[in-house]
Amino acid sequence: MQIKASELRRNLFSTLDRCIESGEPVLVERRHGTVALRPHTRRLKVHELPSRDGVLINGDNLDSFSPSEWKP
Repeated sequence: MQIKASELRRNLFSTLDRCIESGEPVLVERRHGTVALRPHTRRLKVHELPSRDGVLINGDNLDSFSPSEWKP
């Protein structure tokens, strides 16, 4: 969405709410430039990552590991 700075001033909070809800950035035109407002997404920390099943192998053997060796 692209708006002028005067429109942002009139509808600041509703524009911010719409940006957060939709995830779509708002481009604000002001004089000779444009500023982008976008929702901030927090990155997960390592201890917050979901646990997933996977293949566990020794990192020293990666060059000789073959997918045919995978076992469920």
